[in-house]
Amino acid sequence: MSRTAQRGVAVVTAILVVAVAASAATWMLAQQSATLNQTALSASRAQADLFAQAGLDWARGILAEDARASAVDTLEEAWARPLAGLPVERAVVGGAIVDAQSRFNLNNVVVNGRRSEADVLLLAHLLRTLGLDESLAAAVLDWVDGDGDLAGQGGAEDAYYLSLARPHRAANRPIAQVEELYLVRGFDAAAFAKLRPFVTALPARTQVNANSAPAQLLEAILPELSRDEVAELVRGRGAKPFKDRADLKARAARAPAASVDAHLDVKSAHFLVQVGVTQDDVQVAVEALVARAEPGRSPATTLLWRRPLY
Repeated sequence: MSRTAQRGVAVVTAILVVAVAASAATWMLAQQSATLNQTALSASRAQADLFAQAGLDWARGILAEDARASAVDTLEEAWARPLAGLPVERAVVGGAIVDAQSRFNLNNVVVNGRRSEADVLLLAHLLRTLGLDESLAAAVLDWVDGDGDLAGQGGAEDAYYLSLARPHRAANRPIAQVEELYLVRGFDAAAFAKLRPFVTALPARTQVNANSAPAQLLEAILPELSRDEVAELVRGRGAKPFKDRADLKARAARAPAASVDAHLDVKSAHFLVQVGVTQDDVQVAVEALVARAEPGRSPATTLLWRRPLY
């Protein structure tokens, strides 16, 4: 091989070595950059989680303070005002507190292991008010009660659920979260979407707060009142909240006192807290159910559950 050819081979070899070295360096830099980005995202996520927890703690403090300051709960109080976009360091934190007792507690349909006829009827009234099939109330009852007997038309127990394409059993226990309704006979996405704003699932028997309940729910609880009378109650409570059950009875004079005593109150002990955090390229949203004790009792608030929203 001539010297010229040898020099050509050497040059090509050198170029190949440089190319390989450059490729390796580029790959290592890319890996390092990806690792740094992942580390930064992890740090941002951890920080966002801390801000979300701080938001929950802030909400619990607001609720505890409200219990000391007021004997009733209304939509005009500080806890009911959403927190929109509060800048905190490199993050933006927002949130809202929702009165969980502004909704009907689905677990009320069973009391001490037995069917609560008045609450099943209330749920049926609510379903009818919303244009849904009243027989869904029987399906909810069968899902919650502890026996294997059908509650009535539209009810369902293990025999029905085990025959499905994706079989499962009836829960036969209190509902933990409202989304369980997707497993209950008759509830499709459309039915769930209609009912969702008016129902909740709480671990203790609760009454509906007349100061925060939507008109459709009050219509179901007090069917003796016309829609216009219920609308007037809702308008009136904005300027003058109900101060106690006696006040509510006086202003809803045609409503049976027994219905008011059984299903309505003017204060709440359970609240849904939603917190959203945006930190750099990270977004975190959480929802929690908070139980609030009577003033003077400890702890003032208890976190019953927490879950990510996305």
